[in-house]
Amino acid sequence: MSAMPEESLREIAATNEPPHTLASPEFFFLLQRIDRLDEKLTREIRDGDQKSEELITAVEQKLTQRIDAVEQKLTQRIDAVEQKLTQRIDVVEQKLTRHIEEVEQKLTQRIDEVEQKLTQRIDAVDQKLTRRMDAMEEKLGLRIDKQDDKLNSLKFWAIGAVITISVGFIGTIATLLYK
Repeated sequence: MSAMPEESLREIAATNEPPHTLASPEFFFLLQRIDRLDEKLTREIRDGDQKSEELITAVEQKLTQRIDAVEQKLTQRIDAVEQKLTQRIDVVEQKLTRHIEEVEQKLTQRIDEVEQKLTQRIDAVDQKLTRRMDAMEEKLGLRIDKQDDKLNSLKFWAIGAVITISVGFIGTIATLLYK
């Protein structure tokens, strides 16, 4: 038989009567067994929890390392592609710049040639027109002088006709007013 629990011994000492415990020594034995099992189970759960955390940390480290390696590879590939594209763009830009400069030079030469030709033609036309205008001016000057003489005589005749007609109308109006 196992030892009596402390509670029972205290109760006997206090009352001098047999203990009135509800639990038997076997029950206390079972309680002790349950306590030990509980401690063992708690310890195993803690150990399992710790192992799980260690495994999770190890997996997390491995995944982080793999992600870092993939990220590094992708960064290197992106940098390489960016460098190639930059080089290609620079080459294309240089070719286009050269081509534009050549076209600009050709156009400038052609414009200069056309400008020279047009300037020469305009100067020739200007000289011809100036000569013709001078000749026309001279002819018109002579004609105007002749016409001036005719015009003066025509002016006097027209003024006389206007005065005669005006006096006639005034006379007619005056006659009509007196009647």
